[in-house]
Amino acid sequence: MVKPANFLEGPIPGQSLTATPKAYKWERPPQMDTVEEATKYYINRLADQDVMDDLAVLFDGGMPIAPFVQTLTTTAVSEGLHTIDVSLIVSPIVHSFIKAAMLEYGIEAKDDTYDPSRDPNEREKQRLLTAIELAMADAQAEDRTAATDKGVAVLEEVRQNLEGAEAAPTEEQEPTEEMAAPAPRKGLMARETM
Repeated sequence: MVKPANFLEGPIPGQSLTATPKAYKWERPPQMDTVEEATKYYINRLADQDVMDDLAVLFDGGMPIAPFVQTLTTTAVSEGLHTIDVSLIVSPIVHSFIKAAMLEYGIEAKDDTYDPSRDPNEREKQRLLTAIELAMADAQAEDRTAATDKGVAVLEEVRQNLEGAEAAPTEEQEPTEEMAAPAPRKGLMARETM
């Protein structure tokens, strides 16, 4: 929580607009205007043997290349070396250079930090499934079923959707004609295509 004393010491909204123009390096023209100049800068800077030895230790330890390159180019933008658009074009080139250099060292460096086994959406899905299972267990203990309680029916439907299963009729529900065949489409846009 923000303390009142700290809140009052913060910048006033719009204060940055009253500062001296071009006081920061990124507000001035960049030192490198073209993608070619920026590419040569990074390749020359990274091609040094001592730098590559240190990077080999870093990437062998599990550091992915993408965040490293993003930090490298963002720092260069803040120092006024080149613009953001140049960094977006140069980043894949620098990434490929580092990847190839690490292969020369015998290191299979990770490209990015994304790990599908640790997908936040999957964790959220599992957390939600656990909460639904607990609610369903409470409902079962109180003898509430999908046929007698609309809330339990909704929980069951959400659980089936999360698990990726097709909605199958439960024991209490028998399939009806409405569920078996879709109703014929009507209206101007309902025409079938050939």
